[in-house]
Amino acid sequence: MLKIFAVALLTIPMCVGSVHAATKGHGHALPACSDGQQAKAACVCGGTDKSHPGAHCSKDQWCHGGTCSK
Repeated sequence: MLKIFAVALLTIPMCVGSVHAATKGHGHALPACSDGQQAKAACVCGGTDKSHPGAHCSKDQWCHGGTCSK
């Protein structure tokens, strides 16, 4: 009984850790939009630092100083 409890105690944190790592999104950063240009694909408009990450523009939106418009 103690052996089953020990295995369960070790298995649960490993499963939770792997799910957290899988959902973090490493390597899926959007490219930067060109200011004053129409987006050809999803991109980030503005966002010069982490305190101001910029707006996420969709395809065919225009990037203007950190905001997106149609």
